[in-house]
Amino acid sequence: MDLTKINLDRRKILKLATAAGVVNLAGCSDSEISEPRVRKGALDKDGKEVTPWTNWSQNQYSTPNERLIPQDTTQLCEMIKKTKQRIRLVGAGHSFSPLVPINETQMSLAYFQGINNIDTQNKTFDVAANTFLASVGEPLWNKGLSLENMPDINTQTFGGAIATSTHGTGMKFGTLSSTVTKMHFVNGLGEKIECSAEKNNELFNAARTNIGVLGATTHMTIQAQDKYYLKERSWMMDLNEGLEKAESLRDTHDHFEMYAIPHADYILGIAIDRIPESELLETTENSGDAYGTFKTLSKVIETVPFLRNFIINKAASTVDEEMRTGRNYQVFGNLRDILFNEMEYTVPAEYGVACLREILDTIKKRDIDVVFPLEFRYIKADDIWLSPFYKRDGCAISCHNFHDKDYKKYFAAIEPIFWKYDGRPHWGKIHTLTAKEQSARYPMFNEFLRARELMDPKRIFTNDHINSVLGLV
Repeated sequence: MDLTKINLDRRKILKLATAAGVVNLAGCSDSEISEPRVRKGALDKDGKEVTPWTNWSQNQYSTPNERLIPQDTTQLCEMIKKTKQRIRLVGAGHSFSPLVPINETQMSLAYFQGINNIDTQNKTFDVAANTFLASVGEPLWNKGLSLENMPDINTQTFGGAIATSTHGTGMKFGTLSSTVTKMHFVNGLGEKIECSAEKNNELFNAARTNIGVLGATTHMTIQAQDKYYLKERSWMMDLNEGLEKAESLRDTHDHFEMYAIPHADYILGIAIDRIPESELLETTENSGDAYGTFKTLSKVIETVPFLRNFIINKAASTVDEEMRTGRNYQVFGNLRDILFNEMEYTVPAEYGVACLREILDTIKKRDIDVVFPLEFRYIKADDIWLSPFYKRDGCAISCHNFHDKDYKKYFAAIEPIFWKYDGRPHWGKIHTLTAKEQSARYPMFNEFLRARELMDPKRIFTNDHINSVLGLV
């Protein structure tokens, strides 16, 4: 095969960033990627089988003996009051850490969907907890509004995204949680609770990143802004050049991120800026799915594994610069149709480049068999007690591996590097920290525990993982 003919355009390299990469696709059929594992469920009190639960990537699994689906807040309150076992809420299943698994009661807020009370003067709207991020872009746009920022995966629910401080990128922009102005939930006693900056302020600071332990969030008010268009430019850089320019590019653009490819001498930069409607480009066709290209590259590497670095570098070197424009929610969102597992830590912004450089060097030195790119993003500080960005601007670095590949050895090799740079793990992604280590990273950790105790003294909204990360014994 003539490797000079292999050309990965921007769509294809982004597919690499979110799909797993060249080596990891080797030997995987479509069915191995997409088919869920078949497992047997537990029996409920009537002897009927309850469908087992698994998260999106299938690395988390549980067999609840009861599944509750309240249709309104009144029914939700009654269910919580009557329960005799622990409850975990489930959303879209996009957490890779064991926040959700429970072999007792699993609760879905499937009926709590939609947005209303769109206030164009104050630029706010109310959203139910089980509403998917992808569903609000167009209705808000039709009212002249948009979310301030968005994560790149938009198939999460608002409740789950806010519970874990889900974020996009941009030093001028905080997490999705930082745009919440009011929250409504039902606590562990079955009581309806409301909090905001003006009402129950301390509870509000706890609730905006609550990992589902204060109760069941039913709906919230979000601060929006005037609708806006975006221009996205993506281009491949020499690795050292990209690392040296990272901070200046961060400060030059509204949103900037990078995808660093392990074992390669290149890094992909993506800059997104706001533009007037007059600067929109003509619509271009999608450059297509790169899956076939990756399969071809995988077969080559499988045949000649000693050429791995050469093949990866050759593929990266052929990536052309790309530009696209559109409505903000169309540019921010990306399809994630190939499964992976993820670990993400946030280090202080000033340590971001050094931390990424050490991770890439470690992957090379230890010859770790991974080519799934690392995602590198900057995010603004906030005042939310359990936010990884509490009181400091952060640089979030994400490591991934294909869902049916062993991620544990890879993550174990990299995680101590995050600790060295004072990293705080994403609550919804894989990490190994317990309450002892977490409490040292969050100045308001004990205040959060006191709020949790007041809201859920019976510890209904817990599981074994929650007990470990919060020290509930």
